Amino acid sequence: METKTMEEYMERIRVLDALEQQAMGLSRMLTTYTDRLQERLEQRVDIELASEGVALSSIKSLEAVVAKSVQQKQSLIRKCQQLDHEMEGVMAMSSKIREIKQLLDVMEYTKRKS
Repeated sequence: METKTMEEYMERIRVLDALEQQAMGLSRMLTTYTDRLQERLEQRVDIELASEGVALSSIKSLEAVVAKSVQQKQSLIRKCQQLDHEMEGVMAMSSKIREIKQLLDVMEYTKRKS
């Protein structure tokens, strides 16, 4: 009976050893998977940070372009207003020239009649 108990004891030790080996293998696999997951998460963080940097840079560039466009439009409006103001004199002169031309036409017509 003692032999059977010893064989059972040895069999249990082998089973325990096998279970321990399997547990160690699973532990190594879990460590490997965890390390890979951590690497991927770090890569994703790096990509997201780079993406955020590109987005911020794009926004700043767009802001600069819009500001420049607004300045150019304001400058154009000022020039148009200035031109409009300057054209008042030209319009008045044009009106006077038209009056003079009409007077000349009347004078020429009167001269031809006489």
